Amino acid sequence: MNILILFATYSGGTQTAAQIVETELKKAGHTVTLSNPAEINFEGMNGYDIILMGSPSWEHEGQDGQPHIDFMQFMSHMQDKTFDNKKFAIFGLGDSSYAHFCGAVDHLEEFVKKAHGLLAVESLRIDGFFVNQEKYTQELTAWSKKLLIR
Repeated sequence: MNILILFATYSGGTQTAAQIVETELKKAGHTVTLSNPAEINFEGMNGYDIILMGSPSWEHEGQDGQPHIDFMQFMSHMQDKTFDNKKFAIFGLGDSSYAHFCGAVDHLEEFVKKAHGLLAVESLRIDGFFVNQEKYTQELTAWSKKLLIR
């Protein structure tokens, strides 16, 4: 499979998570491209069998649980585009002590739905990645393997 992983990060956690997924998928023999959503256009997304999106959740302009600003701009630029039956998978990093835990995942799932894409697997929500990185590395690895059987 030809796989695109779009990720945006503030503190490096989402990048580390994306790299863990990338490593697992490459070990299985797939071609994987990592990119920031600000660096991709609609046409550039067409050649991939599945698109993974990873974002932290943050407060933006007084609203908790928002995706990274690069994903907000990406979704705005792509709002009129459709990805008929294109497979997507979403992972998000957050902190369950906030009211909207991993709210970015909800926003990205809604984007996929509106764009007529398909979620290939259940979205992965990670609580406090740096607090227990070993545990979440195992979860990311297991989640990556689910993508391979779809």
